[in-house]
Amino acid sequence: MTQDRRDLPPLETLIFFNTVMKRGGFSAAAPELMVSQAAVSKRIRQLEDWLGTPLFDRGARHAVPTDTALRLEEPVRLALDYLAASLDMARAADTSTLRIAANGAMSMFWLYPRLQAFATSSDACNVSVLTADDPTALTADTLDLAIHYGEAPPPGWTGTPLFDETIVPAATPPIAARLAHHPDLPLLDYPRLAPDWINWRIWRDRKPASGLTGRSIEICRSYGHSIGRALAGEGIALASLPMLDTLVKTGRLVPVSDDSLTTTRRYWLDHRASAPLSPNALLLQRALLAGTA
Repeated sequence: MTQDRRDLPPLETLIFFNTVMKRGGFSAAAPELMVSQAAVSKRIRQLEDWLGTPLFDRGARHAVPTDTALRLEEPVRLALDYLAASLDMARAADTSTLRIAANGAMSMFWLYPRLQAFATSSDACNVSVLTADDPTALTADTLDLAIHYGEAPPPGWTGTPLFDETIVPAATPPIAARLAHHPDLPLLDYPRLAPDWINWRIWRDRKPASGLTGRSIEICRSYGHSIGRALAGEGIALASLPMLDTLVKTGRLVPVSDDSLTTTRRYWLDHRASAPLSPNALLLQRALLAGTA
């Protein structure tokens, strides 16, 4: 059977009827519905006209439900409860927390500042960030979006490049301006938790003529720690651009030489190829990609 809007009365009339039956009269229902008693009576009359039969015997003092009203009371209540519960489920699904993942450095220096801007925009929604340097953790089934590093998205994922990678040795401006006066300043390295990360050993292999090859190397706890120590003036770090664009644009870190290394790898904003993005995920995706345009 084809459903037609004329097969059902206006939803508001059913809500008014349910409230009148629950509260025991027009006057008692009016405050809950935030209307006057006359407005309640008007909506009930509208439903009676649609049904073609009275629902209440309007006496001198009280409106008494008819047999029709008594028969309709439970079906209408159950139908409204079911509709409300179904709409709540749909609304919760649409506004549920988004899950995005990225490695530690990408989260710290690139993603979090952009999430702050997103959180204060008209498109804001709840976002949970998974930060992990283990590449396998960035492909979990529970993720809506992930930022991956490599020449292509991982198997089963699809997405858009955020930016290509260029690596430059960087330090604070005072150190960069007088680098020759700081011969003991170390190169700040970090554990390679993924095989395609570039550290100072790889830099030296690819840039044997670099003036930095003779300096000592100190191992930091993480890539982020190496950048932090560089910001504190404690050494020279390998700065991945444009991941660190905020630090470079504000002048907190500057290249210490003309040497740079552009790799074949990129950072990608990906999602599972088999799963369409939710409306909120599309909004976040658009916001993150807009920052790379």
